[in-house]
Amino acid sequence: MSRVAPAVFAFLVLATFGAFFVVQRLKQAPRPVKTLTVTDAFSPRFGNVNASIRIRITDSDDVTVSILDSDGDVVRRLVRNQPLRAGVRRQYLWNGRDDDGRIVPDGTYRIRVALRGEGRSVVLLESVDTDATPPRPAVEVERPERATGPLILPARGSAPVRFELAGATANRLEFGVYRTDGPRVVGVASLPVAPGATSGTWDGRIRGRPAPAGTYVIVARVRDQVGNVGASYPFGPRRRGSFPGVTVRHLAGQGPTAAAAAGKLATVFVDARGLRYRWRLHRLGQVPTLAKGIAAGPALRFRVPVKAASGVYVVELDSGSPRTRGGPQHVSVPLLIQSRRRHPVLVVIPYLTWQGRNRLDDDGDGLPDTLEAGSRNPRLARPFVPGGAPRGLSVSEGPLLRLLDRPRQDYDVQTDVALARAGPRELTRHRGIVLLGDVRWVEPAFGARLKRYVSGGGRVFLTNGDVLRRQIRVRGARLRGEAGASAFDAFGATLSPPERGDAELLAGDDAVKLFEGTDGAFEGFTVKEETLEAGPGARVVSAASATNGEPVIVAVRLGRGLIVRTGLPQWPARLADPNVDALTRRAWSLLSR
Repeated sequence: MSRVAPAVFAFLVLATFGAFFVVQRLKQAPRPVKTLTVTDAFSPRFGNVNASIRIRITDSDDVTVSILDSDGDVVRRLVRNQPLRAGVRRQYLWNGRDDDGRIVPDGTYRIRVALRGEGRSVVLLESVDTDATPPRPAVEVERPERATGPLILPARGSAPVRFELAGATANRLEFGVYRTDGPRVVGVASLPVAPGATSGTWDGRIRGRPAPAGTYVIVARVRDQVGNVGASYPFGPRRRGSFPGVTVRHLAGQGPTAAAAAGKLATVFVDARGLRYRWRLHRLGQVPTLAKGIAAGPALRFRVPVKAASGVYVVELDSGSPRTRGGPQHVSVPLLIQSRRRHPVLVVIPYLTWQGRNRLDDDGDGLPDTLEAGSRNPRLARPFVPGGAPRGLSVSEGPLLRLLDRPRQDYDVQTDVALARAGPRELTRHRGIVLLGDVRWVEPAFGARLKRYVSGGGRVFLTNGDVLRRQIRVRGARLRGEAGASAFDAFGATLSPPERGDAELLAGDDAVKLFEGTDGAFEGFTVKEETLEAGPGARVVSAASATNGEPVIVAVRLGRGLIVRTGLPQWPARLADPNVDALTRRAWSLLSR
């Protein structure tokens, strides 16, 4: 053993010296693979863009070209044992995908060239960076310090909107203005960007003219160095804390959330952008002026006429002139007035639905905050847009109110918001309640109170279909609603989803004479809601049914009370039909007695 150890040691020394001389010889030998060009970075997102790898070899051989990831594993073989002559330039293209056709993760990839004849491989010094991730730009609109809502134009002194790019670097940058409060998002202006700049301004004009009142958003479109394109919110993901929205408002008014009392002061908040404005009060659908004046402050206070009858009124606001920015402006603000006398029937105005559908931007993100659009906390008190009147007033509640005024029907009036906050006596003091128009959302406590009211002998008329099936909660100054419709309404009835198609209804059983004064046929409707089950402890006592036998227009007995449900969302728009008119008046008489 003593003689073997020196021998092994001498062998290792000789092997080390031999390996050293071999390595030195390889270093001094010309590289077998010469790199000509390699694309340093590209995006695999584009099918017509590839990374280019151009090489030549010193001695003719069969080559295999592979793409390696950061761990040295092969993700793609471009060629296998391809004959290549010495000195010939050869280009290989890589589309950024692996051998299974999938786009590889973003990162740095190396190129290995294997020479079959020499029995060795060479990893090129150059590498390829892949980047398939679009940029995620954001736009920050400069707002007043501590502002919590959108920037509103026109601003004091006609100052322009100032904004800047955030969250991304740009090889190419474009800014644009989009309007978002219509049926779809529409581009309305392109904004110039100085070379190398990442900020800009908007003077509030579109094609040289002041932008009309509405909700707008500043959008950045960015192209990065490898060609990936990304757009800011709402076309791309929202960056936390970014507020790219701009609200153009020349005149707006906000009425109270509850009925004003006759003979008392009423307050309407007005934003006339610092201008004086004219105002007048009249009943909805009528011309005579009950009060008028000129004011300049944000809080318009006036005394409601003592003799004003209960109903929905309108405060007309006018400001500006052809010489002011934006020109003459006009909005109509609804105002409920409760007379000094009390009446047997209470008409409930769907203020929660009005605000749930109000296409106003609350927070400055540039999108309308509506429950239908998925907003979970729109504000309860805010001006209605556009024009100051809530969506649906002219086509839903308005026609029914005008019907009650011809001939004059006396009633009390209140909003569902005020009733949800009031005590139960506010309902029980009335013989009947009309839930007017599209009462799409209901506050749960108010819905439960309505059910108890009917069970105890009260009567309710639901003038529209698809109502009282969605819950909304008032939390302070915010609404928190559920977008999905329940299969049950607040009274426990099981209802079908609104079904489209020609609806021909014929009256059948009529224990309460609901169809008295009609010929029993209701035609021309294209949307209907069927009452599949009357609900626990309830039964249908009068019905007009569809051809499949399911009742649509119903009178339901619940406890000692009665519910009349039309089941037809188009009911208010069809009041000119004699049968629709007659049944509406008959339902009113059932509630009044």
